Amino acid sequence: MADAFDRIARPASGAAPRRSGGAPPPLSLYVAPVPEDAPPPLASHIRHGAPSAKWTYRDREGGALFHVARFDAGDGSKVVLPLTLWREAGKLRWQWKAARDPRPLYGLHDLAVRPPAPVLIVEGEKTADAAAMRFPDYVVLTWPGGSKATGKVDWSPLAGRDAVIWPDADEAGRKAGEEVARRATSAGALKAAIVDLPGFLPPGWDLADDWPEGFGPAAAEAAIAEARRRAQSGGVEWPWGFRMEPDGLWYDQPTPQGVSPTRLTSHFEVLALARDPQGGGWSVLVRFLDPDNREHTVAVSRARLANGAAEVRAELAGEGLVISPQRGKADKFAIALAEVKSARRLTLVAATGWCGNRFVLPGRVIGPIGGEEVRFTGEAPALHYRQAGSLERWRSGVAAKAEGNALMTFALSLAFLGPLLRPLELEGGGVHFRGSSSCGKTTLAYAAGSVWGGGGPLGFGQTWRATANALEMVAYGHNDGLAVFDELALVAPEEAGAAAYSLASGQSKARSRADGSLRARSEWRVAILSTGENGLADHIRAGRRNDRPMAGQELRLLDIAAGAGSGMGVWQELHGAVGPAELSDSIRSASCADYGHAGPAFLERLIADRPAAIIKAKATLAQFIARASRAGDSGQAQRAALRFGAVAAAGELAATFGVTPWQTGWALGDALWLYHRWASAFGRDTPHERSEIIRLLRGAIESQRSAFSPIGDRADGEDGDKEDPSPLGRDGEARSLVTLGFRQVRGPVVTYLFHPSGWRTVLKGHNAVEAAKAVEAAGFLIRDGDGRLQKTVSIRGEKHKLYAVSGAVLQHDVGD
Repeated sequence: MADAFDRIARPASGAAPRRSGGAPPPLSLYVAPVPEDAPPPLASHIRHGAPSAKWTYRDREGGALFHVARFDAGDGSKVVLPLTLWREAGKLRWQWKAARDPRPLYGLHDLAVRPPAPVLIVEGEKTADAAAMRFPDYVVLTWPGGSKATGKVDWSPLAGRDAVIWPDADEAGRKAGEEVARRATSAGALKAAIVDLPGFLPPGWDLADDWPEGFGPAAAEAAIAEARRRAQSGGVEWPWGFRMEPDGLWYDQPTPQGVSPTRLTSHFEVLALARDPQGGGWSVLVRFLDPDNREHTVAVSRARLANGAAEVRAELAGEGLVISPQRGKADKFAIALAEVKSARRLTLVAATGWCGNRFVLPGRVIGPIGGEEVRFTGEAPALHYRQAGSLERWRSGVAAKAEGNALMTFALSLAFLGPLLRPLELEGGGVHFRGSSSCGKTTLAYAAGSVWGGGGPLGFGQTWRATANALEMVAYGHNDGLAVFDELALVAPEEAGAAAYSLASGQSKARSRADGSLRARSEWRVAILSTGENGLADHIRAGRRNDRPMAGQELRLLDIAAGAGSGMGVWQELHGAVGPAELSDSIRSASCADYGHAGPAFLERLIADRPAAIIKAKATLAQFIARASRAGDSGQAQRAALRFGAVAAAGELAATFGVTPWQTGWALGDALWLYHRWASAFGRDTPHERSEIIRLLRGAIESQRSAFSPIGDRADGEDGDKEDPSPLGRDGEARSLVTLGFRQVRGPVVTYLFHPSGWRTVLKGHNAVEAAKAVEAAGFLIRDGDGRLQKTVSIRGEKHKLYAVSGAVLQHDVGD
């Protein structure tokens, strides 16, 4: 049946199409189920006349949703049209147009009132009614729109049911049957199998037609029974010559005398064919018992089967599957797995995070019931997604201690940010809590990590002491969640900046395959909480290469001093503890006893009403930006405000959901206080690169004053003073072996004149010209008389092109 639903033009929103010129048409809203005050359905079509048949689609309670009418033409053709109810300008009226997607199944009410009955799915309403008469023990279903509309139907009511599909006897029917089977299992049907029809049936024959010669009710019952038998085996079909028996996989080797049965492996079960969310990485999911009767489930990659299966056999044998080591038998085992078919499909994911409208955690998928099963295949033990204790005890022992403690509120709010990054279209990144030993920063990490799990040496956290590849895999494993890294000093300074970029950017290093082609990169989006005694910028500077930190690195991992200004480290309110150490110990103890409940509870509430939750998060973010912004804020300050605001939005949602015991407004207020404190230190009205350049110049002048040869007020561009040849300068200071330039004194005015080489030495990593422009923008560079950035100065009869910097730079506040 052609998809008449799609032949009727309609906008995706359900509103009538706009006409050119004039007033827009009234808003048209689809109405279902049909209310009691609705007018009667149209009795005829303006062009096709009265229908020859009409079917009513009903909901699970039996309420009418819409109708489908069939019109027979004189030439034997037919037209099938949907009749739906719409509200326009407050009035209800019936229209010959399609229902909203996803479309309901025909027979929902029967499905609801007969939960134990098996399901038979056919194509077409007329066929469904006829099949229900012929097979009264089955709930017979169909879908609206015909063979090409299977993707526009809500198949979720089949979740938990066994289904058999009876296709029409033609190529289009066969393809539609395969698509229905796939969508049914994806929607959660326990089993779905397609009836194998004999080849002698008339083309297009279905169960509404008379029984053809040689195929009657008994043969039809047998065909359904065979399909159900195959469904009981999971719809698994082994290639020719192979069979699975209770004692294992066998191959029937042809011989002149017949066949010679050969046992290849012990028994295992093929659960499904699986692939990643992008449709790649096809695998066969197998399950078996080892010799100690412990169950193992393994995804066997078909790519590895095709590329020599020795490693696959070794891994399965290591898990306890008995595989014959004889070469011929081993090769046949690989052939069997490479070619086995299964009607069931699974989605495999190696990282946590969003998969459609569901959220994948190791051992648990949170989201709507039904749909294709998703399995986590990552290294769950290494990620510490575990649970202990209870949510209520966590609320009282951990989250309640955030009251009056801004840093604690912020750290816990950050823990809830990961699942919101994609819905809010934000990049990954996070914060680095910097402070001395025993200030409480590690307690913040334990508390935040307890939102998602614990039980590891650092609770939920990981150490910074790892290779770049390992850090990437940690972030990948915590995709759409929280990654906690302890003690930044454990990563080499020369690697720290690149690690911050990589973790926040959400993409692994590009790597090639053996043939030179590019491998697919691992991608993630993660909220990061880091701790250390030094900040990222200071740690990078401490390296052997004296690298300079980039503003982008610091904005991806915002440096927050782990001190609340109260003299108690990160704490402002002790909640009855004798001192800050006792409070830290109690929170850390509670974090190690009750963990892994708050994050899943947050996800359940988020998914239950995701549109409203995202609207609230965006509103909180906008409110934060409005309250945090000041005139003249640099783009970097605004970018940081966006991150602080996102953390505030996550904390406010957690309070709204009741996951945390906070009052609404706490997370927002504490994030605002921390942002203003951070902005004051970072510099909010000047680009950070400019502040960094001024800081470097000022530091060089202060620490290497003797590297500037003094010249008097006669160095005016024509006749400078002669250089003092003595080992001591005119002011008695020892001369430096390093020469950066000259110090010119004209009364109270001091100017520092940098050699180009000295300029590049001091500002290593910055472009010399761009740095000069930045110094000029700050008001400290003195241009030459002709406007050039370098000033021409004559000293001892020689002309030098120097960068002239006003001594006032020493009094400039750069936030340190």
